[in-house]
Amino acid sequence: MDMKTTLDKPVTERDKEMSSYKTVKGSGVKNGAQFLESLRDDRVIYYKGERIKDVTSHPTFSSMAHKIAETYDKQHDPNYQDKMSFIDEDGVRCSHSYAVPNTQEILAARRGNTEIWVNDAMGMLGRLPDFVAGMTVGIYDLRAELAKLNPELGNNAEAYLKYARQNDLCLSHGLHDPCMDKTLRPPEDPDRCVRVVKERDDGVIVRGARFNTFGLYSNEIMICPTYGFKEEEKEFAIWFTVPCDAPGLSQIAREAYGGRNPIDHPASAVYDEVDSLIIFDDVFIPWERIFLYREPLKANQLFRNGVMTWASFAGGSLSVLRMEVLCAIAEMLAKTSGVIQRPEVIAKLGEMCTYAGAIKSSFELSMLQASKTAAGNYKPAKAPERRALTTMVSERFIELVEHIGTSSLIFLPTAEDWDNPEIKKHLDVYMRGKDSSPMDRHKLCKFAWDLTGDGFGSRQQMYERLHSGDPNIMVANAWRNADLSHARSLISDFLKLDGDY
Repeated sequence: MDMKTTLDKPVTERDKEMSSYKTVKGSGVKNGAQFLESLRDDRVIYYKGERIKDVTSHPTFSSMAHKIAETYDKQHDPNYQDKMSFIDEDGVRCSHSYAVPNTQEILAARRGNTEIWVNDAMGMLGRLPDFVAGMTVGIYDLRAELAKLNPELGNNAEAYLKYARQNDLCLSHGLHDPCMDKTLRPPEDPDRCVRVVKERDDGVIVRGARFNTFGLYSNEIMICPTYGFKEEEKEFAIWFTVPCDAPGLSQIAREAYGGRNPIDHPASAVYDEVDSLIIFDDVFIPWERIFLYREPLKANQLFRNGVMTWASFAGGSLSVLRMEVLCAIAEMLAKTSGVIQRPEVIAKLGEMCTYAGAIKSSFELSMLQASKTAAGNYKPAKAPERRALTTMVSERFIELVEHIGTSSLIFLPTAEDWDNPEIKKHLDVYMRGKDSSPMDRHKLCKFAWDLTGDGFGSRQQMYERLHSGDPNIMVANAWRNADLSHARSLISDFLKLDGDY
């Protein structure tokens, strides 16, 4: 980098470690114990006004950490190892999440690995480790474009991918700004966006805040702003990664849904990925960790068409399975309540399966139409209509599950009631379903409520609708990217039109 100022802050040992990552050779894919241990650092996490020292043992957060650890263990299971990992050029076994798909076989292997992560999460974790690993591959794919801006940027993209891959980093991201006064541009209210406040010989100091998902369970956080910056807003245009224990970085977690009784909250007791507000209180970022800097227009251009290429692929897998799970729980509710043959119920199930089938078909088609990037790597075809359809129907899915489950999702006892013999004798009679035990029926109804009416379900639904941005823009993109030229030509020829429409 060519813009420097006098050092005005002591260089810490952690600063040096962050700068020297390029020389660190990792030991390859982690197992569950190694993943959990990697979270036991000096990171700063606040929850309900108190600092949380260890998410792996905290009663609210530990179930999620240990659930993810189970998937890390599969990387060492002979039944899964080759499906989830490969040997790189240095002889290190690495996750397919970080594989560069320069052949169609590697693209297919990436998909197979993604599906293992997605199935273990039942489609409920929008920001699995596999997701942001895909963003890292996306930045690597852009390395030639980045090198045109500054040769060191391309080198950084290449070096970081190797580092993240060989150390099997669990990454989260902070793509979005806090919801502040959106009538103001960043220079009018600099606190709205993460920005560079000082340049040093060895890096930059950043200040601001970002929204983040899964940051409590990640090793590092990637920052790639999605805001459309203007040419003069250079200090806000920066892509970088930062370890979760970096000095000055802290996370404030939202109210969690984990830590509750799994009988009453079967989904949220396990699958709450927890969102947080990341605070950058003058955090040092070495030049070696920066992938784009002071290039607002290039940041706007390269992000969605480059960085998100394979991350969106992982997100699509999650959406497909989540829709199938909602279809399945609706069907199971209908069966155990004895209404599966009612015409209005069949129509509702058919509507859900129509949407789910269309979304899945679009996903499959994007694989069949995979093409090469400028760097020679295979990417799934764009399918903006899939994201658009998902945003349009995701709320309808919740509504249909509730219509099929009706009041059975509300009038439910608690787990403690089943432990009281005086109460249980009544529950064993009045909680029965068609061809199902009272406890099975209870579990199904509680699971459905967790996904729909509970705070966890509401958060899941909002995340599904909004995680790619404004739904209106997503729907508009389906039209902007549609190729209607053939149909327009047919109409023009048939009507013998003079104009070019």
